[in-house]
Amino acid sequence: MSRGSYIVIEGGEGCGKTTQAELLHNYLKEKNIACYLGREPGGIKAAEEMRKILKHNKEDISPIGELFGFEFARTEFFDKIIIPKLDTGINVISDRSGYSTIAYQGYGGGIDLDCIKLMNNISMKGIKPDITFIIDIDPGLGLEKEVVKDRFSEKGLEYHKRVRQGFLDIAKPNSKRCVIIQYQEGNPDKMQKEIRQHIKTRLKI
Repeated sequence: MSRGSYIVIEGGEGCGKTTQAELLHNYLKEKNIACYLGREPGGIKAAEEMRKILKHNKEDISPIGELFGFEFARTEFFDKIIIPKLDTGINVISDRSGYSTIAYQGYGGGIDLDCIKLMNNISMKGIKPDITFIIDIDPGLGLEKEVVKDRFSEKGLEYHKRVRQGFLDIAKPNSKRCVIIQYQEGNPDKMQKEIRQHIKTRLKI
């Protein structure tokens, strides 16, 4: 049995990545391709509880505290969900990944990037996404589009400009694994079409 593909949808606030992940999941199911849709942080009870703390805790959380929280959730998600599914040939679509931690806690929060990469590698057991779609949106527009405010959407425009730069820098040396999708206001189908074109090639649909 061949290993499943680990597919990631990334991007800043308000970029519509959750919608794109859901559309891609529906597409693969229609093609009778075994797939699972998850999110980070989340996927299992412990990680979902950590998600609530990280996104909605009323007290301030330091960047280091955020880092440990995300890595805890990631470890549980990989151990109990992602790795078992990939090992049984199921394709995993994830709404966010370790790249978000690099962009948000690293570029945005100022934590040493090598430290984050090391912790990501430990949490993910050395697994890297087979393909990552990074939806690039102007941070100002993205923040305006956010309906449900959380700790991260309230961090301010300059923070999110650094996050955007982080995602762009992540993509540069990883052109074989990272694809930049330009945000299309009011046109999620056009973005999804571009994503599917790449998926067809990678999964040989």
